[in-house]
Amino acid sequence: KETYNLYLEKQWDELIRAGKLGLKQDIDYYYLRMRIGIAFYEKKNYKASQAHFRKALEFNEGDPVALEYLYYAYLLAGQSQQAAMLAKEFTPSLTEKVKPPPGKFADILSVEYLYNFNDTEDIINDPEKYFSGLPYGYQVITRNFSNLNAMLHHVISPGITLTHAYTYLNKTNYYYYDDSLSRFGVNGQKVVQNQYYISPAFSTQSGLTIAPAFHILRIRFQAPYVVTGGGGPGFGGGSSSSIQYTDLFTNHFVSGLNLSQNVGRFAIHLGGIYSSINDASQLTGTAGLTWYPMGNLDFYLGSALNVHTELIDQETNIELIPDFLLGFGISSKVWMEFSGSYGNMKNYTEGNGYIVYNGLDWMKYKAIGSVVIPVSTKGSKIYLGARFAEYESRFIPFDPSAGRDMNIIINNSISIFGGISWKF
Repeated sequence: KETYNLYLEKQWDELIRAGKLGLKQDIDYYYLRMRIGIAFYEKKNYKASQAHFRKALEFNEGDPVALEYLYYAYLLAGQSQQAAMLAKEFTPSLTEKVKPPPGKFADILSVEYLYNFNDTEDIINDPEKYFSGLPYGYQVITRNFSNLNAMLHHVISPGITLTHAYTYLNKTNYYYYDDSLSRFGVNGQKVVQNQYYISPAFSTQSGLTIAPAFHILRIRFQAPYVVTGGGGPGFGGGSSSSIQYTDLFTNHFVSGLNLSQNVGRFAIHLGGIYSSINDASQLTGTAGLTWYPMGNLDFYLGSALNVHTELIDQETNIELIPDFLLGFGISSKVWMEFSGSYGNMKNYTEGNGYIVYNGLDWMKYKAIGSVVIPVSTKGSKIYLGARFAEYESRFIPFDPSAGRDMNIIINNSISIFGGISWKF
């Protein structure tokens, strides 16, 4: 009687307190669960409401009211696949009322462009200051790059989706080289990288998602050399010296498996990635947690610990790379998201193998901020953002016995990116 009166008066906080007290006293039945679930739903705590609607359906299987509330609670909490699977239980009349979206060959198309530039002017203007006294070998330092990515998302059937993407990267490096016969530095070495990524995902009604992933990278890079001998640009080469390039090709491969489980206001993430990058093998394990304290997508916090292992020359290097995530809505029209990572991200992958850091210099930390603006009721959005990162480059000697941690050069980079995610 008390929860019914509170329901009529729309006193949601008091109803939740009274309902929880009843549950503690082993008072549990369909209408009590519905009232508690609706109270949470009206407070926009969609994740908390789900458990009560599911319990109400245990008392009254197939109840259209509980099904409808639970369907929207899934949708508004970002659990679209659980909503789609639930819709299969709708009666014809409920299907006509709710009108779940029909299956489509493709439901989301995303396109993103990123431009990055590194602070390398001092190196270019005075290379002798940075590269004198070194043994024979080479060193690569990123100057700038542009990255274009297009992603297509398919719903094969409720609970089964497919994501695949193409990425084109165009990069310019500063390249230092010395083999005793030729010694030079060039500030325009080009690297072109084509990538294809594919990941099916299988979801269950309980909130578990299993997503294997495969990523292939095809890299074409310029190998500069002195044609007529005697030094080269920036190192006192004579007028008869000139630099030419030959194109070399290499392939990289990444495979991964990610598990995600929704548990109340939390999402638990576990993952593993194997990669073969730059003549070495890598393994990365991830364990993370995302918390939705308000039970919706208006505010969330996440963190993960990544254990990155690289096997090279029969030696194993292990790096711990923590990352964080913060997102919140300023209004119904603007969302902000901030993320970051810290550690030696050498030959490192993230996002279940979606993003690959395979440059010969690598990031030490990164901080990203973005603004997201919805542009349609279906869920389409545009976004703009920036990334600040610190890069580390090390000299690579031809003789491994000369050592590895040589001529460490640190420089900063800034990236600006933007894109659109269009939902059909």
